[in-house]
Amino acid sequence: MTTRTKDNGSKPLTKMRIALLAATAMVVLGGNAQAASAYDTTDPEYIARANDLVAQGKITKECLPSSATAPNSEYKPIPEPTPELIAAASNEGQLILNAAISDKRSISAIQAAFELRYPKVKLQTATGNSASLEERFLADHAAGNQQADAAITTKIQWIEKAFKEQALLPLDETIPGIFDTWPGGSWKWETKSGSAATPINRPLGIAYNSDLVKGDLIPKQFKDLARPEFKGQLLAVDPEASVTFARVWKHIMDSVGEDTMKAIGNNMIKDPLYSDIQPASQVLGAGGAMVIMELGANVAASMQASGAPVVGVMPDTATGTQYAFGVATKAPHPNAAKLFAYWFHSAEGQWVSSCAAYAGTLAYPENGTKKFVPIEKVSAEDIAKIKQLLGL
Repeated sequence: MTTRTKDNGSKPLTKMRIALLAATAMVVLGGNAQAASAYDTTDPEYIARANDLVAQGKITKECLPSSATAPNSEYKPIPEPTPELIAAASNEGQLILNAAISDKRSISAIQAAFELRYPKVKLQTATGNSASLEERFLADHAAGNQQADAAITTKIQWIEKAFKEQALLPLDETIPGIFDTWPGGSWKWETKSGSAATPINRPLGIAYNSDLVKGDLIPKQFKDLARPEFKGQLLAVDPEASVTFARVWKHIMDSVGEDTMKAIGNNMIKDPLYSDIQPASQVLGAGGAMVIMELGANVAASMQASGAPVVGVMPDTATGTQYAFGVATKAPHPNAAKLFAYWFHSAEGQWVSSCAAYAGTLAYPENGTKKFVPIEKVSAEDIAKIKQLLGL
């Protein structure tokens, strides 16, 4: 741990001392001096707290804000929180967040990095069944007994309903001026009652068992799942199991064409046909098949970290889950919630989310896909066509 040197304030910092502080940050954290925001990550006290969080396993060294590279050129800096907002949030001292990002690595790192930046504001997350959390959020609002300060959701329909019931603030009421520079397209949800950014996406790609698949056989795009070597070796999910799975299958069908779709269907293991990706991924890790489709990079990385021979591959175009954030209109800690909104959409929040959650973000898209296709409802006719082509 770095010991902070006291300064009696009688002498200005010399150029040499400033250089030494920057060098210390590089040595201790192994980071990039050009961090993801204008905040100073070279302060010795900041470095000491960061090292402590890494030692506790709450965030990896690679995901610390001080390790960030330069943001993508498409990302334009959002407005910064005012000193008055920071002071008011620090006074409130806590924040309760309904988080649809529920895996431990991701939410732990987000919590650690936010508290590293704002140590006087403690972030408490409520994770679990997102539908139940969101239902409770709106019920509490209607009863005038709001418990959660903010929510991260994957459902545009819920965002629209929450805006309509005035349970959530549109993002530009939370961060004035954000949509002056924030792009539209897949990075924004617009409804009749307000708009939210979608700063994070988790596309679903391919994964393979590295003990069974090597060299030129490694799939890179969805069309590669049609290769004859994968006959009876492709784990897949039922297109009727969820809206997300249906949309992925629709995207694959649109991308590869009907003939290749039929060949993919010929390769599929149809008994069992999985309704959830988790049991299918365990079969892949155990060597029960060579490849799997509709697996997120975060799941593949977690399995690999636990010793499973599973490697994720992200095609150039993919679809998957998007995440949006909103502050409760009756938040018990409104200033802390607004401060988190600023951080979450800042380059620093974008870096930590991308790194820890294996997600694509506007500022750091490299953990996503080159072209993200937003989730849309798939018609009954298209589902029937998908099943017919797959031989289901």
